[in-house]
Amino acid sequence: MGAPRKAQFGCEQGPARNAFSRLWHHYCALAAKRRSRLALDELDKHLLDDIGLTEEEARREASVPFWRSRL
Repeated sequence: MGAPRKAQFGCEQGPARNAFSRLWHHYCALAAKRRSRLALDELDKHLLDDIGLTEEEARREASVPFWRSRL
């Protein structure tokens, strides 16, 4: 079995490809952030203790919309 093949779309050429690529990467980053916050909201107290967060901190972070970021 060879390496997995990447999907290729024939309409992506030149600057349009770059714009689509940037948009896709931005979407993927936002989706990953959303998944992380949803997972954080599901952690039990003993798991939150392991990563050094209180339940209040975890719930507060989980309630932040995916398009916003906290520093």
